[in-house]
Amino acid sequence: MVRPAPRMIGREPEYARLLAYLDASEVGVPTAVLITADAGTGKTRLVDEVARTAAERGHTVVRGNCTPSSATRLPFGPIADLMRDLREQHPELRDAVTDEVWAGLAPIVAGWNGDGGAVDAGAAVAADPALSHARLFAAVIVTLSAVAAQQPLVVVIEDLHWADAASLDLLGFVARKLADQNLLLLATSRPPRPSDELADFVFEFTRLGVAQTIELEPLPDVAIAEIIAETEPGLEPPVVAALTARAAGSPFFAARLARHGVRPGLPSDLEQLLRFELRGISPEARRVATLVAAVGGRARFDDLDVLPGAGAVVDELIDRDILTDAGDELRLRHALYGEVLSSSATPQQRRAVHAAAAEMLSARGPVDGEHALELGRHLHAAGRVDEARGQLLRGARHALEARSFALARDAYAELLALPAVSGAGTADEPERAALLLEAVPAYHWSGDVTAALALLDEAARADGADEAQIAYERGRLLSAEGHVAESASSFRAVLALLDPADPAQLGLRARTLAALARDLMNQGDMAESVRTAGQAMADAAAAGERHALVDARVTRAVVSTLVPEPVADASGYAEAELRECARLALADDDLEAAMRAYGNLTYVLGVAEREAEVIAVARETFEKCARYGPVLSIASSVTSNYVSALVALGEWDEALSVARAALAEHVSPSMGIYLHDEIIEVQTLRGEWADAAEHIELARRQFGDGIYAMQLVFNEAVFALWQERPGEAINLIGGILDELREQEDPEMVLQAVEVGLQAHADAFEERFPRARNTQADSVAASLIGLARGVAEADELSPLAVMMLHRSEAEFARLYERDTAKQWRAIAEAALASGHLFEEAYARYRAGVRALSVRASGEASDLLARAHEIAAQLRARPLSDRVLGIVHAGGVKLGATPRKLERREFIGGLSEREMQVLELIAQGLSNRDIAARLFISERTVGVHVSRILGKLGVRNRTEAARAVGSVDSGVT
Repeated sequence: MVRPAPRMIGREPEYARLLAYLDASEVGVPTAVLITADAGTGKTRLVDEVARTAAERGHTVVRGNCTPSSATRLPFGPIADLMRDLREQHPELRDAVTDEVWAGLAPIVAGWNGDGGAVDAGAAVAADPALSHARLFAAVIVTLSAVAAQQPLVVVIEDLHWADAASLDLLGFVARKLADQNLLLLATSRPPRPSDELADFVFEFTRLGVAQTIELEPLPDVAIAEIIAETEPGLEPPVVAALTARAAGSPFFAARLARHGVRPGLPSDLEQLLRFELRGISPEARRVATLVAAVGGRARFDDLDVLPGAGAVVDELIDRDILTDAGDELRLRHALYGEVLSSSATPQQRRAVHAAAAEMLSARGPVDGEHALELGRHLHAAGRVDEARGQLLRGARHALEARSFALARDAYAELLALPAVSGAGTADEPERAALLLEAVPAYHWSGDVTAALALLDEAARADGADEAQIAYERGRLLSAEGHVAESASSFRAVLALLDPADPAQLGLRARTLAALARDLMNQGDMAESVRTAGQAMADAAAAGERHALVDARVTRAVVSTLVPEPVADASGYAEAELRECARLALADDDLEAAMRAYGNLTYVLGVAEREAEVIAVARETFEKCARYGPVLSIASSVTSNYVSALVALGEWDEALSVARAALAEHVSPSMGIYLHDEIIEVQTLRGEWADAAEHIELARRQFGDGIYAMQLVFNEAVFALWQERPGEAINLIGGILDELREQEDPEMVLQAVEVGLQAHADAFEERFPRARNTQADSVAASLIGLARGVAEADELSPLAVMMLHRSEAEFARLYERDTAKQWRAIAEAALASGHLFEEAYARYRAGVRALSVRASGEASDLLARAHEIAAQLRARPLSDRVLGIVHAGGVKLGATPRKLERREFIGGLSEREMQVLELIAQGLSNRDIAARLFISERTVGVHVSRILGKLGVRNRTEAARAVGSVDSGVT
C-alpha cells in the first residue's frame, strides 16, 4: 500500500525542492544540502520525510547524529554512526572495496566483524598522521560511492552545530568529491555563530558546485494555526489565534502550546515552556530524562536499569511527549529538553547523573576505545578522577589513532589538567613527561604548533625525561612545518644523546638519521646528506626499521643526481632505486614512503627534462594508488611535480586546475608551497597580477626556511620582473646571495642566477641614456661567477645546462654582447625539450638582436614565432613586449598582429574548461573526454565540478545547454 503524501504544513516548497534533489540523485546528479534553522523550526521533520520517501523508493538511507554533550562526542562520531548503519544494511560491503580502502577505514570502524572480517586499527596508521588522515577521508568517499553505484544512497547527518572538527572536515571532503554518484547528502544545523568552526565549514560548503543551502524561516501564522488545529482539533478559533501569536513561527513551540490549550499562565517563550513542562513531572521521571540527555539523547530500555524504578516512569515521560519510543530505544522528543535539563541541574545532580551514565556504559560490557573517552568524561564529571584517568587516556589514544586530532588534543588537555594520582607526589613526574610527549602529535596535527612545542619544553624539564625522544619529536614537528634548519639541529641533538653501540637505541638512531638526511637535502647540504643517508641505511637494516631504510634510500637516490657521486649513470641509478623503493613501500602498505619515492622519481625525471615521462609516472602513481581512494591529496608530492611538468610543457590551464584541486584538499604545508609556486608562475607569465599576488601572500604565510623560502623569493623576483620592476627583482636575489653560495643544488643556484641576471639586463636597458653601473656590474659578475663555478664543480643535468646557457646569454645582454645565434640555440634546445615559454622568450630575444643588426627578415620570423607561442599560452606580458618591438622596429609579421587580450568565455570559464564543456555538449563521458584531451579522468571530474559551479547549474545537461546559448563560446 502506497503511503499518502505527508502533510508538510508551511514547508511544501522546501520539501518539493528536496524531492527534486532526490530525483536528481537517482540519475547520477548528486547534491549536498545544508538545512539551517533555529531550534524547533522543523529541520528534523523535513529530512525525516525525505528519508522516508527515499527508503520507500528503495534507496539506502543511513544516518549519523551529533550529540550536544562533550562527554558523548566521539571521534568522527556521526561518520562512524552512518558507516555502521551502512555495514548493517549492506553486509557485502567488505567485498565492494579494495583491501587498501577497507584498511583506510580502520580509524573509525575498528572492531567491525562479520563476513568481511575485522578491521585492524593499526593497519591504516601511517607514519605521517596527515597522510593517514587523507587516506581515511579517501576511504570514506570510495565506500559511499561503492554503495551508491549499486543502489541510490541518502546520507543524513543532523545537528552539525554539535559536530567535532574532524567530522566537519570529513563531511566537507565528501561534499567536494561528489561528482556523478547516485547520492544525496542532507545535513542540518542551527545557524552558525561567527566564531564557530561551523561558520568556516558553511563558508567553504557554500562555494561548492554541488552544494545547496536551505534556510528555514519561521512559519507564517496561517501555517502555525493549521499545526495547532491539527495537534488539538477541539480548540476554539480564539484560542488557536492566541496560541498562534505566541508561537512566533516555531512549529515545535506551536505543537507544545497546543497540548496545553487554554491553560492560563503559560510561559511566553519555548525554553520557559519546556521548563514549565519539566517541573510537572515526578523527580524519578526527571532523573530518567536527565540521564537520557546525558548519554546523547537516546538510550536502550535496558540501559535505564541503572536507575531503580526507571521502568515505571518511562510511560510517564512518553505520555508527556518528553521521550518517544523509537522501537529499540528511547529518544528525547527534542534536543532542547536536554539543554534545559542540563542547565537547570545542580552540581550535586550533575555528579549523580554522570555517575549513573558511567554505570550504564559499564553495564553494557567491556568498553571499547571508541567509547572510553565518553566513559572517562562521565567518571570525571562524577568526581571519580582516579577511575577516569585510565579511560580518558584510552579515549585520547583512540581519537589520535582515528585522526580526530582536535578531539584528541582536548582529551589530552583534560588528562594533563587532572591532579596527580593520589599519594603519588613527585614520583608521578616521569609518567607526566611521557604523557606530555604522547600528547604532542594531537596538538601538532590539530594546528596548535606553539602549544605542542610548549608541551615538549615542559616534558624536557621533568625529572627522568627521555631527552633523546623529546628532541626527536621536536625535530619531526619542526620539519613537518618546514623549519628544516631548526629541525636538523634537533636531530643532531638526538644523535649526541644516543649511544651507537647500544642495540636498544639503534631504531631511534636510524629514524633520526633518515630524518636528518632529508633535512640536509632540503637545506642544500648534499654531501652531508649522502653521508647521513648511508649511516641511516646501515642502522635501519640492523634494527629492522623498514620505513627508515626506504626513507634513507630515497634521499640518497635523489641527492646522487645533484652532486658528484661514485655511481655510474646517477640518473639511471636514481630512477631504478626510486622505483624499487616505491615497490617495497607499497608491498609493506607504507603509503607515506611510497609517495615519497614516486614524488622524487617524478622530480628526478623533471630535472632531466623528461616531462612527458613525469606525466606518465604521475598517472601511473595515481593508478597504483587509486585503490586507496582519491589521490590528489595522498600523492601530493607527485601531484606537485605533475603540475610542474604540465607548466613546463605549456599545459597551463590543466596545471592550474590540478594545482587548485590539490590545494583544496589536505596537502602538507611544503607541498602547498610548491603548488602555490606553480600557480604564481603561470599567473605571473599571463599577467594576472592580482591572482598571482594573492598566491604569493598565501605562500608567504606557509613557508619555513631553506629551500621553501628561497623558492618563494625566486617567484617574487620573477613577478617583479614581468611587472617591469627589475630593481626590485635585483634586490630580492641580492638578499639571498650569501645563502646561494652555500647551496649545493645546481638547479636552485642556476635558477636564481638566471633571474638575477635577467633583472640586471632589463634594468640596464631601461636606462636612458644607457650607462654602466659599477656596483650593478660587480653583482652581476658575482652571479655569473657563481653559475660558472657550479658548472665546473658538477656534471650538470639537462635542465641545469639550459639554465646556464640562458644565464650566459642574459649576462652578455647586460653588456650588449648577446647574439641572435646565441638566443636561437637556446630556443632550439627549449623546442627540443617541449618548453614552450622558454622557446618563445628566447626567440623574442633573438628577434631583438636580429633587429639591432638590421636583419629584419630574420627578426620577422623570430618575433612571429614568439608571438604565436605567447598567444597560445595567453602570456600577455611577453606578447606585449613582442608587439612593442614589432611596432618600434617597423617589422611586418604577415597578418597584422593584435594586442593579446584576455579571452573571456561564458561564466568565466578557462579555455580548458570551455574545451571540456564543448565535449560534454557532444555527449561524451568523463572517460571519453580524458582520452580526447590526453588528461586523466580524475582531472576531467575536477573540470566538470568547476564548470557546474561557475555556470550555476546542477548537472551536465544544464551545462551543455549553455554551449548552445552562444555561437562561438566567447563573449
